[in-house]
Amino acid sequence: MRLLNIFTYVTILLLVVFTSCNDDEDNTFSGAVTVTLISQGSVEATEGEATSFVFDVVLSRSFDTAIELVFDAEGLEDFDNILDLENSVTIAPNTTTSTFTITTPAKPDSGNELTEDQVFEIRLESVTGIDNEVTLAESVSVKVNFEEDFMVLTDAQKALLEGYKSRGIDLTPWIGKIPVEVTVKTDGLGLFEPFDTESTKTYSGITFITLSEKATADKPLLVMTKNAFGLAEYLQFVFREETIENTLFWYDPTNEFVNPAGKEVIKAIGVAREQMWIDKEYDFDVMVDSIEFNSDNTINFVYENGTYDIYADFMDPEQARELSAVDFQYSFELWDELASLADGNPELTDHILSGGSLHPNNYIGLSTILEDDWFEKNWVEPTGTYDNEAKTMSFTFNTDHSNSGDYDIVTVTFKSPF
Repeated sequence: MRLLNIFTYVTILLLVVFTSCNDDEDNTFSGAVTVTLISQGSVEATEGEATSFVFDVVLSRSFDTAIELVFDAEGLEDFDNILDLENSVTIAPNTTTSTFTITTPAKPDSGNELTEDQVFEIRLESVTGIDNEVTLAESVSVKVNFEEDFMVLTDAQKALLEGYKSRGIDLTPWIGKIPVEVTVKTDGLGLFEPFDTESTKTYSGITFITLSEKATADKPLLVMTKNAFGLAEYLQFVFREETIENTLFWYDPTNEFVNPAGKEVIKAIGVAREQMWIDKEYDFDVMVDSIEFNSDNTINFVYENGTYDIYADFMDPEQARELSAVDFQYSFELWDELASLADGNPELTDHILSGGSLHPNNYIGLSTILEDDWFEKNWVEPTGTYDNEAKTMSFTFNTDHSNSGDYDIVTVTFKSPF
């Protein structure tokens, strides 16, 4: 009987000790603890695009008390609005997991800060709820890419924008990559196909817009640096139909009487460049500067003697602007290459000036658009307006070209994403 009592006592003692050890492991564990961050998806985004990085947070052991973890990102203090981190993450009692979210906020390109890609390493800033040493199990980073093809505004430019806002002119919704929809009603009175058939063409795309270098405190000016007014595709169509696709008057290698000057130019650029042009391998783009916003929600963009006419000599750096129309400034590398070949070559220069030019402005922009110079049916008064509440910017104006029979009517609508 005495032995049984001793056995019972020892058994109870062992149970107490065992239970005490378990309680001690749950409540008074003092060793180091690690936190592992496991990404649920991509850890890369572009500045200005709304993106979420979601991580599973895994603690190496559980505790019977809630634990609060606060994370930070190394280098984030150098930027104002790149990443948003959750204030804290809570691990519930007797569990080991939670989630942690980092976001890149959507914002207008006028608020961009990055000029190069930036990698932000996640840091564990603080831990509350336990006294243990807590560290990240391994390094984890997120990457924010700078927005290509868009120059970050300088502090001086940002100050100009703030000054315009004080006058009731907010340009920030119109700076960046702005979606655009375009309708072009062609005249149908041209001299040859396809210009001899009236049609309505539609285009959609993106126009790159930023603050003009000509902007001042008194002049709120924007510049469309790429695909101005959404017209790059249409204007390239017109240019090609006036030149390389124009077998009637400009390009027919089998007919010696069709544009001899053009043949000499084609010979000068060589077979490889000619084929690249035929195959549309040369980029074609268009810029328009000095787009002026007014406090009455109107926009000035057509100026008296504001651009070059089709008779301009683009070999002459002093060539004056003498046409009252939209100032389309073209980017077409083949013209640059031809101009370089003609430098110091008077014979080639003469061929360029007498009908063989490859400058788009020698074919597009025949007439003033501030008044009706065709006296047909398609002239419209050029107008530009913006409405920041409706997030729209609209333009209506004319274009024409060397083998037009009347104006084309262009209708453009921009829709701000912000």
